[in-house]
Amino acid sequence: MADETEDKAEDAPKKGSKKLLIIGLLLGLLLGGGGGVGAFMMMGGGGEHVEEEHKEAVVEEPKTDPQFVKLERMTLPLVKNNKVLGQMVIDFSLEVDGTDNKMIVIRNLPEIRDAMLRHYSDTPLGKADSPRSVDYPRLKDTLKKISNKSLHDPLVKRVMVVQARQF
Repeated sequence: MADETEDKAEDAPKKGSKKLLIIGLLLGLLLGGGGGVGAFMMMGGGGEHVEEEHKEAVVEEPKTDPQFVKLERMTLPLVKNNKVLGQMVIDFSLEVDGTDNKMIVIRNLPEIRDAMLRHYSDTPLGKADSPRSVDYPRLKDTLKKISNKSLHDPLVKRVMVVQARQF
């Protein structure tokens, strides 16, 4: 019987402490939330005093949808003084705007490849002082010009060299 009275004595404080804990948490949330709203109102300036904002002229750029066309395994000769020094296998990526332009470029890829091979069969791919090292800025610029000339429109916006291997 003594055990039963001890169990009842222990249960009573547990119930009361749970109620106090819940009430304390609710008061904390109310005070914290109220303090947060008050701080927000103080930082925001209350909204009563509104100054006119000066709108700057924003020039919107035309929205573009960049698409990329892969030009893979393009084999180009390294030529100097009409002698072939080696071969380069290069993967390119051509950037165009929109899916319609992408489809036009894809349809004309054989013509672009042909024009590139004809151009670089007698034009050096390498630098003037080092014929075995490729002049990448000139290569990218030339491929862009040849592509746009073959397409009869400036559809290719940028050319990126993805991978290059020399044999």
